[in-house]
Amino acid sequence: MSRLPSRVGRLSALVAVALSLIATPVAARAADPPAIKNQAYENRSTVVSAGDFVNVYDPSVGEDERWYYNDHTMVRDRRTGQWHVFAITHAEPANPLDERFFGHATAPSPRGPWTKQPFALEADPAAGESHIWAPYVLYHGGTYYMYYAGGTADHSAYKMQLATSKDLKTWTRHKANPLFTDGFDGRDPMVTRVGNQWVMYYTANSTPAGGNHIVAYRTSKDLVHWGARKTAFEHPATGTFGGPTESPFVVRHGGSWYLFVCCESGYQDTRVYRSSDPFHFSVDQLAGQINAHAAEVVKDDSGTGDWYVTGAGWGQGGLSLAPLRWRTPLVTKGRIVTTPYYRAVVQTAPQARLVSYDADPAGRGKYRPVLDSSSRSTTPYLAVGAFGPTDMAGAAKNVTVSADGTDMSLNGIPLGDEPVTTDWRFRFDKATTDLSLVWHVAGPTTAPVWEAAWNLDSALPRIGDPDQQDRDGDAAGFTNWTLATDDTTTLVAAYRAGSAWSEDNRWFNRPNGAVAWQPLWQPGGRSLPLGDLPGGTWRLGVSGTGADTSFAEALAAGLNG
Repeated sequence: MSRLPSRVGRLSALVAVALSLIATPVAARAADPPAIKNQAYENRSTVVSAGDFVNVYDPSVGEDERWYYNDHTMVRDRRTGQWHVFAITHAEPANPLDERFFGHATAPSPRGPWTKQPFALEADPAAGESHIWAPYVLYHGGTYYMYYAGGTADHSAYKMQLATSKDLKTWTRHKANPLFTDGFDGRDPMVTRVGNQWVMYYTANSTPAGGNHIVAYRTSKDLVHWGARKTAFEHPATGTFGGPTESPFVVRHGGSWYLFVCCESGYQDTRVYRSSDPFHFSVDQLAGQINAHAAEVVKDDSGTGDWYVTGAGWGQGGLSLAPLRWRTPLVTKGRIVTTPYYRAVVQTAPQARLVSYDADPAGRGKYRPVLDSSSRSTTPYLAVGAFGPTDMAGAAKNVTVSADGTDMSLNGIPLGDEPVTTDWRFRFDKATTDLSLVWHVAGPTTAPVWEAAWNLDSALPRIGDPDQQDRDGDAAGFTNWTLATDDTTTLVAAYRAGSAWSEDNRWFNRPNGAVAWQPLWQPGGRSLPLGDLPGGTWRLGVSGTGADTSFAEALAAGLNG
């Protein structure tokens, strides 16, 4: 499916085009450009972070094939001091609807060494369980309580189940099962004490059939009977399967409450939100990001008091553990660019990204968000060895800004730990912004590249292109434009034809309102050509009319004229 070999002969010519874009404007400009404010900003804060992850247990030990752990829970035996981990487990590759067992291992410390034990629990069709997911275990009053999701054929009514044990070995399902049902795929329970009541957090949707991804909660006095569903956190993304509110974990530390959830921009992306209220978290309370799937927070209460964060998942080789750091200093730098028509916030460190873009098509400074960072943000990325942003943009090595503020370049942006950097150029005009990318490939990547792309993270619900104004999924090649829209506003990303070294694919992510432009898109991956690769030029513009395809055509014509 790759078209790269047919393009290699044109590579040097395209590089020349890209380099010329750096030296000359990408669009004709007025002799007296409008006043544009381009101001630097620097914020200092503390965030939650993790140290280096170390694999501490591989469930493949003793098996004839590779096995994985996924959503899991860790608890210490109050009698013996021994640690236990319980987890979804299955042979690779992933088959979530066939995950019928909970793996079990024991160790003297969260760091290990871990010893495999017999399965702790098996799905019981007589209990209405076609599969079982995401155990969470707590101790209270001499009994261990294991909460988990019992999968059913009806995804809008997953069963929240309970099993109990006195010794963490023999588990008995509770006669009150199911405790309640919820969806879509109501699952991933976590229970903690808040005041004089128990609180169960779990992932669900705003309606059981779908809608916004949420962290739901219910309260109980006795750990068996649970009240009505309420919402602790609602994400702007919509959908059914999966989403950015999986594996919720809530913990109190230093007078604040912290919510850990995944998977925001990819499989190993846990976001941390901080609030003074354990029942209300919001996306603007982001307090950290951790490179882990299904993260759990563990405090070693055997005497050390150390805090850890865990990770596991499909293809991850089992259970991993890292030190958890509650207050890591963070310096965020960037530029705020303002005209009467828009306000753009461009972060240059610690990650290079267009954090937000608020616009007023009438030019009166009454902005509304059209780009945000509710998903991957607007930024270049690599997918190495798998789909998804495995290697995101880091801090720009240097930033240059013209005297009038209209021309800005973020140079030497690293992409994860790969031998690839990107130069990202912005040209700010009165009502539009041009973006250009050049990729520099210094050597072979650590695995074949599945995506070399940049993501456009809109704040509008519908996304499309000239062929269809409500898209979801992959679409081959590049078009003259894509748009994001609601009933009153249209954001357009017009593309300069032939400005990228290849034009493989676009991915429309309807639940998050995002579009990824992918010069390289290859299931199974392929090699990036060495050298300097022109990554394309786009023009962003905003109309005050919904689904304004005429505006999109005119913007593309202006860029390609």
